[in-house]
Amino acid sequence: MTVSEKISQLKSIIDKQLSPLIDANYILLDVPYYTNIGDTLIWEGTREFLKKIPYRCLYTASVETYKYQPLPKGTIILMQGGGNFGDLWRRHQDLRHTVVETYPDNKIIILPQTIFYKDKKWFEKDATALNKHKNLHICARDTKSLEILESAVTSNLHLVPDMAFYISERLLKRESVKENGRTLFLKRNDTEFCEYDFNAHITEEKALLDTCDWPTMEQSFFAKELLDKLVFRRKRLKRIPDIYADLIFRPFQVKKGVEFVSQYKKVYTTRLHVAILSILLKKEVVFFDNSYGKNSSFYHTWLQNLDNLKFIQ
Repeated sequence: MTVSEKISQLKSIIDKQLSPLIDANYILLDVPYYTNIGDTLIWEGTREFLKKIPYRCLYTASVETYKYQPLPKGTIILMQGGGNFGDLWRRHQDLRHTVVETYPDNKIIILPQTIFYKDKKWFEKDATALNKHKNLHICARDTKSLEILESAVTSNLHLVPDMAFYISERLLKRESVKENGRTLFLKRNDTEFCEYDFNAHITEEKALLDTCDWPTMEQSFFAKELLDKLVFRRKRLKRIPDIYADLIFRPFQVKKGVEFVSQYKKVYTTRLHVAILSILLKKEVVFFDNSYGKNSSFYHTWLQNLDNLKFIQ
């Protein structure tokens, strides 16, 4: 299947699964105010999808800036998708608990997430808390995650691709740069890294190979430093940090990511969203798994028949 056919297919599934659920004004919570461009790409794709929905976003907030506000019963609560549902990145799961407990009468939709727990006791605790809500929808990002949820969670469950596939082609063309003839090996540097014999699969000469993580995770940028200062003063500044994040920080991160990946002809990656962005930019991609199978689960659910993509099991 070509890239264009695959993107169209995945966007169609997102439309079919999510559009009927969002039938009122909404808020969007747990958006990323950190340096992982991949999560910002999810945010960007989510915003692009929501432009098609005939309802209004009342406000956005991150895990740092979330503060209780009374909501009319009809207002929907959307929570950012990604790969932090479980016990690895606990502060995001704690926010979900808070929202579920605080808004028992509002529809809550957790956008596509990969589910992973090292400790089953945490999953049992989370399932018990989530099952108390009467109108909770959880979107699994792959079939393995869906099976985990189905084993204990009684909420409405949906299988939905990653929201980054909804990033507009117009934005990608606008922010892309000229290819430099080099190859990228995006090697993540965090708890999800999985060691491989990478040399057995990377065939390019080392002189033409750049090995690094997302640029925003290896360098300091003023846009992030300013956001941190605004978030620190959020009690006095009220919604200013969230407005700045949406209008300045988000576009900055997306631009950095597209510029970074678009310069390469071929990409090897251990990060899911470097693979997704490379697909969107029509690059040749070699894809490695992460530490707990997130990448392989996503690949086997959605990407097995895609041209120009090779997965290393």
